[in-house]
Amino acid sequence: MNRIKIRPIYFWAVLALMSCGSLCHGQVAAIQERFLHSDHLMVASHRAAHQHYPENSLAAIQEAITIGVDIIELDIRVTRDGVPVIMHDQTIDRTTTGIGDIEQLDYGDIHSLKLLHQGKVTDQSIPTLQEALMLCKGKVMVDMDMKTDKIDEVVEVVKAIGAIDQLIFFDADWEVLERISHKLDGAHLMPRAYKPNDIKKAVKRLDPVAIHIDPSFYTAKTIKLANKHGLRIWINSLGDRDKALKRAPDVQASCKWLEKGANMVQTDLPEFWVSVRESLDE
Repeated sequence: MNRIKIRPIYFWAVLALMSCGSLCHGQVAAIQERFLHSDHLMVASHRAAHQHYPENSLAAIQEAITIGVDIIELDIRVTRDGVPVIMHDQTIDRTTTGIGDIEQLDYGDIHSLKLLHQGKVTDQSIPTLQEALMLCKGKVMVDMDMKTDKIDEVVEVVKAIGAIDQLIFFDADWEVLERISHKLDGAHLMPRAYKPNDIKKAVKRLDPVAIHIDPSFYTAKTIKLANKHGLRIWINSLGDRDKALKRAPDVQASCKWLEKGANMVQTDLPEFWVSVRESLDE
């Protein structure tokens, strides 16, 4: 297979990010202020910035930070021997040079594999959660898309990194979020709602800071309920909407779509949505 050359992110550089100083912490502090104390638009990059780099890779994470997104969405799984890693699929077949169920493989089985981008082999490897959070620390918030119920292993890494206030834990399984809240005091939770009436139930059970809604019930009733409970409102601009925007970028139309009330948008077009955010901030 052809190999794409991608600038490597060396371990010493990742370590340096842990002590990047007041500039980095000021950067994430501004994002946290926006998240907690405003209803201004926040842009979440789906699987990091994967247009030019492999999805969920360290290179894609760094690119999303450079673009200026507020949040990077990362998919969390845990290997058989208990190492949390970043991988969307249950198997590694689609995105790596290997095959197999990620949860049935040890980290030693996968650490030397290479990630694919548009079918070609790159120099990027499957990141551990530790590596990903070290890279994000002080820079950007992270949407922790929990594709595992192995909470203890994830919590151990989060505590070791010391960036709990930068993370938003997302899951459609409210029990997983409940367990996380018991183990991580002050964790930001974002449950998925399947209908407007789920919002009140989620507030009572989880005390979340945000609610994930679908376009199918992106209505005045939904927004009113979320606003009543002081929740951030997350919606996806994926699939058909992002495809249409890629063909014909339209900042004004996107701003009008947001007037319905959503204030966190997950996208595969982070650069475009950052431009929308900037137009709204003017």
